[in-house]
Amino acid sequence: MDAGLGQAILWDHRVRAWAYDPGLVVRFLDDYRNADRYKSVSRADAAAVAVAVTGGIELPDETSIRAMFKDGGGDR
Repeated sequence: MDAGLGQAILWDHRVRAWAYDPGLVVRFLDDYRNADRYKSVSRADAAAVAVAVTGGIELPDETSIRAMFKDGGGDR
């Protein structure tokens, strides 16, 4: 998530792909009921967790993430 730009991606388990959906990410983060379900981590930690959560699919590199932000998710 780039909070300054209001951009975010998440792992869409239904389609098994990274997806651009800042609205859903913000709704999750802003919901007080989720306060104990997330924490800020380093990119290295996020990359390690991503592989575990996705079943082996890596976190996109920074260039790919920025392209998704620019395209509004068109580059899944």
